[in-house]
Amino acid sequence: MMSSIGKPYCILILLFAYASGQQTPTLCNDGNQGLCECGTDGINTYVFTPGDYKRCIHTFIPASNNKLPVLLTINGYGQAMLDGNEGVTGYARDYGFAVFGVGSTGPFTGDGGFGLDFPANGIINPTNPTPCSASDSKDYVYLKGILDFIDGMSDKLDNTKVFVEGFSQSSMYAAYFTVCFADRIAGMWQGGSALAKTYYTPVTPGFQGQCSNSDYTQYGRDCCEEHFCKDCTWWPIYPRTCQHKIISCIGTYTNDEIACGGDYYQYDAMTTEGNDARMLSFAPNTGGNNGGHEFPENGFDWLVGCLGIVDSCNTTCET
Repeated sequence: MMSSIGKPYCILILLFAYASGQQTPTLCNDGNQGLCECGTDGINTYVFTPGDYKRCIHTFIPASNNKLPVLLTINGYGQAMLDGNEGVTGYARDYGFAVFGVGSTGPFTGDGGFGLDFPANGIINPTNPTPCSASDSKDYVYLKGILDFIDGMSDKLDNTKVFVEGFSQSSMYAAYFTVCFADRIAGMWQGGSALAKTYYTPVTPGFQGQCSNSDYTQYGRDCCEEHFCKDCTWWPIYPRTCQHKIISCIGTYTNDEIACGGDYYQYDAMTTEGNDARMLSFAPNTGGNNGGHEFPENGFDWLVGCLGIVDSCNTTCET
């Protein structure tokens, strides 16, 4: 027989679970998807509520008899839905690694409609170089949940070979993700952006590193004149990974006005902290590409090789 406190106690547990938002990612369906788009054509989408907002994880895991490395591809301007027939999934199938799309269901209140939450109001300095806690970003628990989900798929995935990649502002988020979880991530690829420094060019389109997030929201492009961030030093995070050293691959075109300079700042900071940094500078017109603020020609081939996601081909497989 249930005691007189049994029913209220059960309700309290349910309310706590709902409020805390700690849920296990569940395969997407019409009943639980919320704002998430359920994957098709070999893409399996999982949904959970790690905080105030339901989040999605779009996954592509090729058939394999071995545990696969995992590439987390960031797109903060949307949900990061994957295409099962082309793009990064094609490379994943050919090279033999899994891909997880990491994005946002909103609110898209960041610069340019970016939906993933950068930490610490954008104020990164020697006093607070690595703001890596749930109180620093509303999406910290989402990122942790993704890694926990990978850990739970140990029959299929190799959690010692998890990598993160992004382009432009999403590459800045890749840096935040990787540095904060350097004990669980082996390396990252940044394209079209890397590290911003206060008082230095290039200045990011959203003036991050020169203004706090809240001041940019209030003043827009006038934020430097109205309230320059004297407490800022870097953005989005300083790559201090302590004993957990990572591979850092930075790939940009030499005529990318948003990235050039920032790629070297990141390379310099990474090597200063003892990380294994590789800076790849591509000349315009390489492979018929005019360069600029674009993902490098054959970029995923460069990414796989630079990060060492899979073993390099030996002379036998070459022939």
